[in-house]
Amino acid sequence: MPFKQPNYLATLNTALATYQAGLDPALIELPERAVFPRLIHAAPATARKSRVTGILLGMPAPRYIRRGRSIRYRLKDVLDWLVSAQDFGSSAEEAMRRHGKMQESHS
Repeated sequence: MPFKQPNYLATLNTALATYQAGLDPALIELPERAVFPRLIHAAPATARKSRVTGILLGMPAPRYIRRGRSIRYRLKDVLDWLVSAQDFGSSAEEAMRRHGKMQESHS
């Protein structure tokens, strides 16, 4: 009998349906491959590196759980990470915010 690959998209869809039905997202755990690149658009290798550095795509990395050899992410932590990202209307706005932060750090 051949080894069947896990269907991470189905896992993610089930978790999101459970969340929409009212379950606390802090109680929903997702395997790493369901989060990366499906919810957070980064390669799984980038996720592994972020667990070492604590930084993911220029921001503090979302918290994770280790269950044996398996890495899991709570849906709440992933959603909080996604919400915390800054959004910009233009590259000029981004540059102005970045420049303002650089000046604050040098003050």
